[in-house]
Amino acid sequence: MNTVESTRETLSHEQPVGPQVCCFVTEDPCQHADSLPQWSQEYLQLTSGEFRGRIVEMSSGPVQLFRESMDQVIDEKGHPRPSSYTFGVPINVHPDGYWQAQEVRRDSLLTLLPGEELHFRTPRMSDIFVAVIDADTLDGYAESVLGREVASVVARTQMQTLQSGAAMRYRQVLHEVMCCVQSTPEVLQHAASCQAVSESIINASLTALLSISERPERSRGGHAIHRAIVERARQYILANRDAPPSVSDLSVHLKMSRRGLHHAFMNVLGISPVTFLRYVRLHGVRKDLLHGGSDMSVSSAACKWGFWHMGMFSSYYKALFGESPSSTLKRPPQVRAQPWSSGTGDWPFPGLSD
Repeated sequence: MNTVESTRETLSHEQPVGPQVCCFVTEDPCQHADSLPQWSQEYLQLTSGEFRGRIVEMSSGPVQLFRESMDQVIDEKGHPRPSSYTFGVPINVHPDGYWQAQEVRRDSLLTLLPGEELHFRTPRMSDIFVAVIDADTLDGYAESVLGREVASVVARTQMQTLQSGAAMRYRQVLHEVMCCVQSTPEVLQHAASCQAVSESIINASLTALLSISERPERSRGGHAIHRAIVERARQYILANRDAPPSVSDLSVHLKMSRRGLHHAFMNVLGISPVTFLRYVRLHGVRKDLLHGGSDMSVSSAACKWGFWHMGMFSSYYKALFGESPSSTLKRPPQVRAQPWSSGTGDWPFPGLSD
């Protein structure tokens, strides 16, 4: 048996064929973060208003493919399923999105190595394809077909620029796979066709990766340092929710001036440290309201997160999430399954044509 045949054996036998296709819409960033299968994520909404999101997701053996759309600026932190490579390509992109401290453009190829933590500040309108591929499968496939290690190419930087034609072909392949699987679900019920689906996504991802321009993206070292500062601040706030820290407390803990702290937050998230402190606590209240039992009250949840002025708290909450805290408690938003559409025009899936 040659190496290619051996790799196909891995695709069809060693990896479980657990076919799943889902399409659903969400009305809450926290629920949205929890709705993506096999990912562990935290979402922090940074712009004001009601949240709308949609995910179309399918799994085929060692490969997961999904399309995610959102209409608010979200600071994402998370991990894909373990021991996997991640590849993303924007379908449409607005300004001021940053993947791993680098600015996202129309033809960016977004990548994560196995075990790497995701940091993505989305633009106001975010619509991307993401392929997640088992590391052993992809490494074996690349070695047998290309004679190269995937990690050696990905490790140049976490975001690289595709030629426009290559980016468009990658989007089209992923879109075609998703449309075909959804229109004919039994494709994922048979080992041979399920294997072919996996190979199509793997081949498209490797082709996109190897078509990258030789000129690497310019490093954004300052942005990366500021992102690390933001993450340390987040951890400190969550560890001290019973005694919410002030900006001065953050400055002391991080050994930074208030001015330096302000610059870091504005550079990474576009908001001040004061606003960030409030947003983290508001999201904490919202999660408690979403998961609260019959004895949960708005005031108890608010006080738990350090809010003492209920009128001001309600104003802050409604301004950020587009509804009152009592509405969240009485009528919590739901994750709703939605009939499939190929996404050629209606929000949040604009067409794929340039």
